[in-house]
Amino acid sequence: MKQLPRNHARNGYRLIVLLSILCFVVSCTNNESDLNPSLDVTPTGQAAPTEYPSSASAVVSFVQAVNAHDYTTAFATLDSSSQQSLDNPDKLKRLYVDTINTTTSLAVTYTLRSGLLQNGSSAVALMVSKWQTILFGELTATSTLTMTNENNVWRVAWNKDLVFPGMSAGILALQRDIPQRGAIYASDGSPLAAQGEAMTLGIRQTEIRDAADEQGMLKALSKLTGLSMSAIKARYKDQPAEWWVPIADIDADTLAKNSAVIEPYPAIIAQPHSSRIYPQSVIAPHVVGYVGAIPPKSLAAYLQHGYAGNEIVGLSGVEGYMDDVLGGSPGGSLQLITPDGAVTVIAVKPFTPGQDITLAISPTVQLNVQKILGARRGSAVVINPRDGAVIAMANYPTFDNGIFGQTGKEDARLALNKNPDRPLLNRATQGLYPAGSTFKMVTMAAGMGEGVTSPKDVFFDPGYWDGLGSRYRKTCWLRSGHGQITLQDGLTASCDVVFYTVGKRLDDKGSSLLAQYGRQFGFGAASGIELTEEAPGIMPDPEWKRTNVGEVWTPGDTVNLSIGQGYMLATPLQVTQMTAAIANGGTLVRPRVVASTGGSTLVPPKVMGRTEVRKVPVTPEGLTALQQGMLGVTTNARIGTTAWRFADFDYYTSNGAVVAGKTLSGAPRTNAVKFAVAGKSGTAQAPGANDKPFAWFTAYAPADNPQIAVTVMLENAGEGSVVAAPLVRQIIESYFGLPISPLPKDVQVTD
Repeated sequence: MKQLPRNHARNGYRLIVLLSILCFVVSCTNNESDLNPSLDVTPTGQAAPTEYPSSASAVVSFVQAVNAHDYTTAFATLDSSSQQSLDNPDKLKRLYVDTINTTTSLAVTYTLRSGLLQNGSSAVALMVSKWQTILFGELTATSTLTMTNENNVWRVAWNKDLVFPGMSAGILALQRDIPQRGAIYASDGSPLAAQGEAMTLGIRQTEIRDAADEQGMLKALSKLTGLSMSAIKARYKDQPAEWWVPIADIDADTLAKNSAVIEPYPAIIAQPHSSRIYPQSVIAPHVVGYVGAIPPKSLAAYLQHGYAGNEIVGLSGVEGYMDDVLGGSPGGSLQLITPDGAVTVIAVKPFTPGQDITLAISPTVQLNVQKILGARRGSAVVINPRDGAVIAMANYPTFDNGIFGQTGKEDARLALNKNPDRPLLNRATQGLYPAGSTFKMVTMAAGMGEGVTSPKDVFFDPGYWDGLGSRYRKTCWLRSGHGQITLQDGLTASCDVVFYTVGKRLDDKGSSLLAQYGRQFGFGAASGIELTEEAPGIMPDPEWKRTNVGEVWTPGDTVNLSIGQGYMLATPLQVTQMTAAIANGGTLVRPRVVASTGGSTLVPPKVMGRTEVRKVPVTPEGLTALQQGMLGVTTNARIGTTAWRFADFDYYTSNGAVVAGKTLSGAPRTNAVKFAVAGKSGTAQAPGANDKPFAWFTAYAPADNPQIAVTVMLENAGEGSVVAAPLVRQIIESYFGLPISPLPKDVQVTD
């Protein structure tokens, strides 16, 4: 608790001295409730003064009214001189409210302290105020409250010191200290977001000489800002002529290079200001995010952390999720400033500096992934399966985060928000889709874990399945059927009949079992990645259906869930997290885009390491079966769903390098290890009757020593093995420095 000076007003000091002497005479106590309304302090031998009523009730009424924020009642307790100086209760209220705001107080309590000392027609008491402030903690101040008797009625001789000591002689002011926002760097150290200086070009209409001058000025501004002449004029035409009206931001270099363009027009005035800049705005904008004004829904929370409310803060991506780290926390000093400029510092709160953040995002990999995804609506995720580091995360449609935080880009920001294609949506973490056959890994793990099947368990697929009765016949994607097939090969071939059967067996044992396994693999919950508004997805079970649909769970629901359909919804990141767990040996690792924080001279670096969520529920034998089943997807020419897409993927690992098989012969080829990809395709039914399905392919590579896990999801694009698998292959080739295979004609896009 900070104790403030008792009073800064000269008259107040004299009153305190008098009060101290009188309190000593009558042995005043420190009990706040000890009010002595009528103390006889007349020296012996003198005539008794005129009797006055007790002043206690009046002073108590005033203090109670102020504490209750009842300023009308408080105003009524003031003496005539005080009321004349204030004029009305609203001005009294304004003084108290402004002081509460200036001190950043959440609560203020005024309490009478010691005894109320009444001497004839005057009385004094000490009043203690406690201020619970946001910036400075608890402050305690002591004022002298004086009462006067007017026409036998006690009233408060009010002055500004009763609001806060010292205000009678000066102005109470808050000097805020807002730290500079930390930068965001890519994994190679190049800046993705930083504080820079922008120049705002503005117009003062009083400097426009004539119509011709205005036309020339508008042309010059249009050239520099990209805004139309009519749009520029619309910004200032209805504003007061003497005002400087901001038009648009440009960087300092652009202004310097074009100074001759605006120099002839005195009405164009440039003003510098600190601005958030995105030097590589095309790189992972959904991950980096953007800044802006504090949203109304978040204002109260920011105010409670000491913000004034007009600051620029992080709104999305890392900028939003890590706003407290990047932005630090505001500080400031509470000051009393006298008319002659003298400053008394009452309290100080140092600001907490903003910290830099380095991401795991590799600019090279990210740009390659963005290029490979191209203009296909969907997303792609690349992570390190061992530690969860997100190396790349791409989305289409995308956006340029450089337009945020800049004057003059309001129309562009509005257009982004209104765009029906939702380019601001991070489809990798916020897009929700049925996982389709990629979920079959979970179903297989659940079946093995619950003992209802095993890797070598043999099923028969005639192309259809009547496990729920012939009236509810379900078909396999391969209408001719897979015939006799094992569980492990069923994963390789993505045989629906195998997984319908496993799903029914699981439901017979427990209708919630499959959903429980799904949650263990990360579905139905946000992963915790450092990005705003991550969607948790839906992992349905009987309780979920009863609550959200109002119906009971049926065996058909479990059968649908077994192939990743029905009510189940997942994000591409969740599918990648599951794949990474299978690749790394069975540990669900939290995905992360932040590699480290700090690292400046003020803040030591903090490296973000691997965070294990849990071990997934699969035995070593079961995990091997999953891995081998996924390996067969790309290598088993007979039944692998994407083996045809990887038929010419002939690479080996030799002496730590990945080389083409055709370059090896003799001993080098004998000692080389086949570089293989393990994956799983998925084709998920879309909601619309005529919509193409969602195309999935998730994989890890190399299969024997996984270094990356990759997922591509394309909206309404077709079959995963046809359109998504080739993109995953290209991403893997790009990551390992291999020649990029050309896309098949049925995967190419021209828009």
